[in-house]
Parts: sequence; C-alpha cells; structure tokens
Amino acid sequence: MKLFIYTNPQKPNAARLLSELSDTAMRRGIETEPYSSDVMLAGEPKEKWLGVTAVVTIGGDGTILRAVSAAAPHDVPVLGVNMGRVGFFSEIGTEDFGAALDKLQSGDYSVESASMLTCLVNGENSGVCLNDFIIHRQELSSIAHLGLAVDGDDVGDVMADGLIVATPSGSTAYTMSAGGPVVAPKLDCMLVTPICPHSLTVRPIVASADSTVAVRAKSDCRLTRDGQDVCVIRPGDELVFNRAEGAAKFIRFGKRNVFGLIREKLK
Repeated sequence: MKLFIYTNPQKPNAARLLSELSDTAMRRGIETEPYSSDVMLAGEPKEKWLGVTAVVTIGGDGTILRAVSAAAPHDVPVLGVNMGRVGFFSEIGTEDFGAALDKLQSGDYSVESASMLTCLVNGENSGVCLNDFIIHRQELSSIAHLGLAVDGDDVGDVMADGLIVATPSGSTAYTMSAGGPVVAPKLDCMLVTPICPHSLTVRPIVASADSTVAVRAKSDCRLTRDGQDVCVIRPGDELVFNRAEGAAKFIRFGKRNVFGLIREKLK
C-alpha cells in the first residue's frame, strides 16, 4: 500500500504530525511520500500516481480542497485528518489514524464520490472546484453587476456583492452563509446564489447538475475557486460553468449525516 501525505505547513504542529503519521504507517509496512505544497502534489506525473491508495491530508477543509484538485484527475481518493476548526470533509482526527490504516489495509472502507464544477473564462479553462466558484466585487465600495443565464434562458441582471456557483458539497460552505439551501447528499444539482443582493429580482437557484450557467460581467470583478484567487474579470468577459468530467473521491469508514455535521460543527 502506498499513501501520499499532504500537509498544510501553516498549521501549528503540522510538521510534527506529518512525521508521527508517517512513522505510524511505516510500522504497518505502508509506503508514504510527504508533500507540503499542492503545486508539487498536482505536478507529479501520471505514472507516479499508479498504485497510490489515497492522499492523506493533515489540516482543515482548505487543505482537503487543494488536495482534491490534484488527486481527482488520477481517480485517487482523499482521507482527511482534521486539524481545522470545522472539518466538514475530514473523516478522522489524528488520534484515529492508526485504526484508519488498519481498516484501509483490510479493505474495511467505502469510497464516496462528489461532483465538481469547471469554469471557462472567455473559453479558457479556469480549473475545477469541489465547493464553489465565486465572482466577487472588485472593490469594497462597489457592487458586482452580472448578467445571468441558465441553460440559455435569461435570468436577469444580478446586482450584488457577488455570485456563488456551487456543488452540493459547497452547499454547506459560503452558499449556506449567503442564504442558499443545504442540499441532501444524494441530490445531484448546481446552486447559484447571489451574495447580499441589492434587489430581490434574482433569488437563489437550484439547477440541474447538467445545466450550463453563463455569466456576463458588466463590472470589474474577481474570480475565486475553492477560496483560491483565479483571475480578474473585466466588463464583457464571459464565464461558463458546467459539471466537471471527473469527481472528487473520499475515503469513508461509516455513513455520514450532513445535517448532524452542521449541528455539530457550526453550533
């Protein structure tokens, strides 16, 4: 068995935990390779991913989001070890790592898939996200002015602090804070949610997962992908959001109750 272990070096004690978890795996005869940069992880050639059972992340949800974008193209699942405050995507705490390795070696686990989104900006690929793409206003004193269409049907102009295009996984992130719905895990859809809208003409939208969401910028904005800055958006730019071809995958040791997680993590 082989594991990639990816840690967020900004987290306190991350280096120590990386060493401890690697030693725990080594005592079980498991090969590990450490990474402290998502760029290095994503840059590994395809052949190096062959035979990798999982990417183990040490950190919070942000660490997992970065690891997923690197692992998904290679169909490798992620096992999240939580060091963050919330940890919606994490499966275990550091104290459970040894038991988790035993289950991995015995095959006592399942792999959960989660849909992802892709975004084209003026026809150019801007990557994939697990949670959300967000179009933000450029300046604090300004608003985002965006033309919105779903499957070719004009929805109208959005005047707001921004616009979120999210997956079901992202429904418990910024979308939920912006007033969007929490989506049951088995529902396959795409969420479009204005952030602090300046009018009530465009409300949160739940569209089919196979829909195409098109946005025409009418003001200067910024685009982010799972919290990472992507690019500046200028008036006239066209953004097109679709379901990504690949899916994120997670190691699970039991059934997850997303509603219970919300109660527990956000109380």
